[in-house]
Amino acid sequence: MARRRSGNQLAFNDMLFNVLLGFVVLFVIAFLLINPITKKQDIPAKAEHMIVIEWDDNSSVDVDMWLQHDNDPPVGFSNKAGMGMNLERDDLGTDNDRITIDGKTEIIRVNREVINIRGIVAGLYYPAIHAYSWSPSQKEPLVVKITVIDINPTYREVYSYEVTLTGRGDVQRSPGFEIDKEGVVPSVFNHTRTVVPHRKNMNNSAPELTGTTGNTNVANPVGP
Repeated sequence: MARRRSGNQLAFNDMLFNVLLGFVVLFVIAFLLINPITKKQDIPAKAEHMIVIEWDDNSSVDVDMWLQHDNDPPVGFSNKAGMGMNLERDDLGTDNDRITIDGKTEIIRVNREVINIRGIVAGLYYPAIHAYSWSPSQKEPLVVKITVIDINPTYREVYSYEVTLTGRGDVQRSPGFEIDKEGVVPSVFNHTRTVVPHRKNMNNSAPELTGTTGNTNVANPVGP
């Protein structure tokens, strides 16, 4: 009797172990289906430098950043990529701050645009900030902060600078900067280049540039 009971116990243990093993295998399969192994092409390319503009999160003003490398076509909302640069997000003020989560509309108040420079592309870079549209609710001039950041190999803020926009169509230049063949930013400088393309050419990949717009008084930035 004792041997039979012992045999039954062993059979029960074996069955329990197999059931548990089956559950573990099913869990692993389900986990892999939910979180597939990242493919190499799914890993975003690293950025060497980042240029960020930020303005009042509650403002409805549509501010655009433009960045030109040497004499190449400027990168901005109508030409989002060029010479290793990418405009990551075209922020329209509060107009595209609404997102839908589980059927509910949420408002994320963030006014921010980012251009990434992927890889080392030596040359001179000319940033400019443009008030594409102006909200009637914006009664005061709008301060926009631009920050140029060196990401690789270590995070370093090259400079941070503020410009003031006064109305629709206003363009403010921010200091230009140089990137050398090693990916280092050896100099920051004032510039008078016209970077923002004319509206009628904004859908072209190589827009025709027009005369200067807005103020041009750019002071020397202070960076670390």
